[in-house]
Amino acid sequence: MKRYFFLIIIVISLFISECLIPGKIIAGNYADYAVRADFIPKKAVPGDIITLRLSFEIPAGFKLPDNPEITGLKDFDILKKSKRANGIEIDMFVDSMEDINLPGLEIYVYDQDGKQKTLKSNPAVLAVEPLIKVKPTENLLRPIKELISTEYGIKRILLLVLAAVLIIFVIIAIYFIFKYRQRRKSDPEIPAPVPYLKALNRIDELVAPGIPDGREGKAFCFILSEILREYMGAIRNFNALEMTTHEIAGLVKDKNDIQLLNLLKRIDLVKFADAFMSKTAFEEQVSLSLEYINRTKPKEV
Repeated sequence: MKRYFFLIIIVISLFISECLIPGKIIAGNYADYAVRADFIPKKAVPGDIITLRLSFEIPAGFKLPDNPEITGLKDFDILKKSKRANGIEIDMFVDSMEDINLPGLEIYVYDQDGKQKTLKSNPAVLAVEPLIKVKPTENLLRPIKELISTEYGIKRILLLVLAAVLIIFVIIAIYFIFKYRQRRKSDPEIPAPVPYLKALNRIDELVAPGIPDGREGKAFCFILSEILREYMGAIRNFNALEMTTHEIAGLVKDKNDIQLLNLLKRIDLVKFADAFMSKTAFEEQVSLSLEYINRTKPKEV
């Protein structure tokens, strides 16, 4: 009877311990922890990436979630966390010049009833070997995160250089535009030639080599006709160079213009019909052309 009584007491005690104790939090030697924490490798230098391996001894019936909650890692630079069989591997960045002391971590799991339980890891130490050996009294090094350039350092420098080059180009462009405008203001504008002066000068150039005779005057007639048409179009405001003599006749009404049309018609006969014109006739055409220009030029001249 006593044997059964003690057996019942033991069963009840085990049941109470499972229901009332929130998790398997075990203190004592390193091997007695429910979660074993190991740094891989055991030593590192600032800037290394090391792995913290957490190996679990999960009691039967307990479940480890896909992304288990772990307390005690808020001060560490976590790069990646991956789940493996009976454990978790956490990649960490070594950003300290001194040894890294990992406190006991708490990992939460769930039993068959969905109740949260807590598993605790052992403390661990990662030996950090500084890159530069200094005396303790001269150890004024700052955390390596402030010393190592980030991946955007070169890009930032290139952007600054590009911005400086663009600013220089803009300044040069503004300088040349300013100088160009100053030069245009200082340079006197060349006035457009007065139509009658231009016509007279061209006729002088035409007759300077001498007035031709007979059929040699065809090119002479072409040039004289062009001079007269250009002059008429300038003073009457239409493009006489692009019009036929017949089309011009439909626009002009001034007596002087009508007289010039008769001259243009005779010139057209030489240009297009190979009509004969003597040297005396050519001289007469030039004289009539000069009279037309002098009669139609501005009165004040």
